[in-house]
Amino acid sequence: MMRKHQFAKIDCNCTRRATHLKCVFCGVMEYRSLDEARRMSLGQAECQHGDAPQVPPQERFRAMMGGTLDCLAPDYDTHFKPD
Repeated sequence: MMRKHQFAKIDCNCTRRATHLKCVFCGVMEYRSLDEARRMSLGQAECQHGDAPQVPPQERFRAMMGGTLDCLAPDYDTHFKPD
């Protein structure tokens, strides 16, 4: 079963719409807008980490037919914020 990245914002002084995002599980970094993180292709979305969430069969089927996967973590805005 395929697993997908879960991206969260990291602290940066990004002045544009794009920001630095980091996968909560594998640590891969991306520089994208939040909308782009919500609409990733199968190849872009795949995460190799064993704890990453699995892609439900219906969502994977839609992505295979040209749809996209939402790879934004539920707590994307606060995950990497210091307490």
